[in-house]
Amino acid sequence: MAILALKKGISAEIYKYRSTFVFWFVLLAPAFIPAINLIAFLRRGDAIVARGGTAWENLMQFSSGPANFLFPFFVIIVALFVNTIESNSNTWKLIYAQPLSRLNVFCSKMLVYIAMLFCSLMLFGLMTYAVGWLLHLANPDLGFADPFNLWHLLGNCFTIFLATLGFGSIHFYLSQRTKNLILPLGIGVGGIVSFMILVQGWEYARYHPYGYHVLSSGPVGTENFSLWSHMEPVYLSLALAAVVFSIAAIDTQRKRII
Repeated sequence: MAILALKKGISAEIYKYRSTFVFWFVLLAPAFIPAINLIAFLRRGDAIVARGGTAWENLMQFSSGPANFLFPFFVIIVALFVNTIESNSNTWKLIYAQPLSRLNVFCSKMLVYIAMLFCSLMLFGLMTYAVGWLLHLANPDLGFADPFNLWHLLGNCFTIFLATLGFGSIHFYLSQRTKNLILPLGIGVGGIVSFMILVQGWEYARYHPYGYHVLSSGPVGTENFSLWSHMEPVYLSLALAAVVFSIAAIDTQRKRII
């Protein structure tokens, strides 16, 4: 019965977002960086490759840098929209009046939120790979015909996904606790900027939750790439996510709706 109820809750959440901005944002946002890279390589791909490295290495560098910076903002925005629909329409009472437990409602939202992050990163990996082959068709001399392991790219995206769950859980919880959109966004910007500053020399910067996704990613496309070589940030992220999601679930059970 619990599994059936959870399935109904997830179906309701998916149906709710089907025709909203969130749905299209999750699908289209991963295409932003690949689209920019496609234009850049079509216009000056020869000059980019001439600087050194293979075509795939250059494409991965042009993809990973902007993605590592922009993806945290994507996580924050998705977390805000997942929970603020009910807050803005004042429908929490109606939601909790349904024949579903509060824990079921929470788990449904949490799983849909996690699925959104996962799907977006996988789409980003696939679109980046597709850009490489489109460039090969447009300009075979660039070198995109060289062997490239798609599974390394998708595996790296999956690792980054796990490494974002730490601060992602924080913003999921914040979006449930407050109707103020500025507060979670301000905390997120502060976290991102503080990591960028602390990582320049602070020895404990690797414990900063807003940097786990950066520290877990590797140089995809190079000979020395290893998918499992940067796992400490992933473990820290998963541990933080487990703690924060548990606290959020408990708080949801005790929350009073006025």
